[in-house]
Amino acid sequence: MAKPRKVLKKKKAVSKKSPAKKIIKKRPLAKRKKAKPSIKAIASPEIIISQVKFSSVPEAPMPKPKPQDLPAGYARERIVLQVRDPWWLYSYWQVLGSTWDRLKQELGDSFFSAKPTLRVYDVSFINFDGTNAHRFFDIEVTPDARSWYIDTQGPGRSWCVDFGLKLANGKFITILRSNIVSTPLDGPSWLTDEEWMLPDDIFTKLYGLGFGQSSPTGKGWSKKVFFSGAFASGGMGSMSSPVKKKK
Repeated sequence: MAKPRKVLKKKKAVSKKSPAKKIIKKRPLAKRKKAKPSIKAIASPEIIISQVKFSSVPEAPMPKPKPQDLPAGYARERIVLQVRDPWWLYSYWQVLGSTWDRLKQELGDSFFSAKPTLRVYDVSFINFDGTNAHRFFDIEVTPDARSWYIDTQGPGRSWCVDFGLKLANGKFITILRSNIVSTPLDGPSWLTDEEWMLPDDIFTKLYGLGFGQSSPTGKGWSKKVFFSGAFASGGMGSMSSPVKKKK
């Protein structure tokens, strides 16, 4: 007998579906605001030039200088004389080390016994050449001194100062010589200004004696002034003034 045929049932083909794609919805782009044109873009060339012309670049702050001490010296030999008042002078000086070394070699042992000294000359109304002073006096100073106050004991004079060494035998060696200064008077000047002089008749009326010449008091005062020589003084009237014009 024939065997019964097996009937094969066809399986339904299962189609593999591709996974569903996610749909991404794009958000609508936000509307961008249109930028307003700048002033520079719409400005005329003249306006731009004026803005550039008067604009300034901020400067960086300068560092503040640090305070420093004054130097002890300036590598320069000199002596300076100044007037403090009618009676007093002030002087300061500097001597280089090379000068001291030279003096040590020249003087030898005499250098160590020499005394630093200021020699003050009265040079009023002359052309001073170092030898023709009216008078002079010496002031011994300390070895480390660099300045000194000088009492002239006389106002209205001209002065010059030498700094040097005074040897044991009295010899003075000049190292530095100062400038010449003149001290003022300690009172009104005896010179009168011709621009402000009074004629003799007006002077007599004003300072002649305010009482009038016909007054006994005025006549007496006039006689006293004339006989005492007041009108012969250059400071009282113009009769003998040293600056009166010659006709």
